[in-house]
Amino acid sequence: MTDDSHRHRLLICTVGGTPEPLAKSLLHWRPERVVFVPSNQTRPQVDAVLGRYAEHDGQPLTPGCYRVCPVDDAENLSGCLRVIRALDQEVKEWLNRDGDFEVVADFTAGTKCMSAALALQARRWRCQFSYVGGGRRTKEGVGVVETGSERVVHAANPWDTLGYQVMEECVEVFNHGGYAAAGELLENAISKTGGQAVKRELATLRSLADAYAAWDRFDHAAAARCFDGTLKNRNDLAQIFPDAHSLIAQLERHRNHVAQLAESNEPTMAWVEDLLRNSERRADERRYDDAVGRLYRATEALAQVRLRKEYNISDTKAAPIDRLPTPLQNKWSSRCREGVVMLGLQDIYLVLKEFGDDLGARFTVEQLDNVEKSPLIARNQSILAHGFHPVGKDVYLQLHAKFCRLASLSNAVEDRWVLPVMP
Repeated sequence: MTDDSHRHRLLICTVGGTPEPLAKSLLHWRPERVVFVPSNQTRPQVDAVLGRYAEHDGQPLTPGCYRVCPVDDAENLSGCLRVIRALDQEVKEWLNRDGDFEVVADFTAGTKCMSAALALQARRWRCQFSYVGGGRRTKEGVGVVETGSERVVHAANPWDTLGYQVMEECVEVFNHGGYAAAGELLENAISKTGGQAVKRELATLRSLADAYAAWDRFDHAAAARCFDGTLKNRNDLAQIFPDAHSLIAQLERHRNHVAQLAESNEPTMAWVEDLLRNSERRADERRYDDAVGRLYRATEALAQVRLRKEYNISDTKAAPIDRLPTPLQNKWSSRCREGVVMLGLQDIYLVLKEFGDDLGARFTVEQLDNVEKSPLIARNQSILAHGFHPVGKDVYLQLHAKFCRLASLSNAVEDRWVLPVMP
């Protein structure tokens, strides 16, 4: 751990009507740079603070080491926020130098609006909060701090507390389908949090969000690794969610499921259902072109599973023509190259129908082979395929219902991706 005396500090402080508290803060933190935020009325106190600091420290703070950013109206919260928000870039550049550079926000002095503005804006930074109190106050203990009794009574990273608020925000974003966005929220909080316990809990939740984000983009191997990392920290999950038993059981089920999917290098029914559920999540986001694209692939994969299991045709891109029904061997002989033929989606179901397979028959019953009525045609005409027409909700719902009947899969999602609401 780096010696505290080697820290390079930027102190940002609001300025009130007396210099002693801020002089005490400067002596405590020994900053290399200071940004004073006074009102027009308290601007003269900056010089008094610098004078008191020089008296105690033996040397003045040189002009190049500080600047003054006054607020026009000390009773206007929005105006105070605008002034302090303008410090974001300076804070970012200071913190980006290296790990020994830190920021301290002292909101002791100034009006309540000035202090509130600094506290609100500083919650975006990786910083320490500082407040100067005192052992003695005037008016029988309820007035101002008596000169000479000042002391820094509070110094804490606000993110050690705000990290829990981010967890709540993450759960809400996650439960609305924003798995990757939830992970980014948590990563930002991790970078700002100093407390190791909070940082570890945030990292565990980040691993969980990453697992579902990876699964949602079909990266099942990465999802399995993230689930493993999450489940190694069950105690952290128990700290975040008081009743974590059902969540942990869900994570174990999902980890085993994605591991199974990751091992598959050919279509399976598990893959087919994974495509179906992914399409439902895209539809929840109103991304119907994406949703229909996934249903189209699921429809194709469903037939590929049947052809491989029942008819020993494992590759529809290069199906041996001598394994196809005789009428189709004759029909597609002109398409045959080196004894194999490439089969499109409609071809695959025609093969199944000619074999007398019930899946091929159901494809026809659902009119999915009808070039005028099949919702599969809308996919081919969509922007993401060969046309310029976006797919609408009605087409998605029609294809979804037909596919569920075709595949004998339930419309209901039995194992939804949701996290418990935090207390």
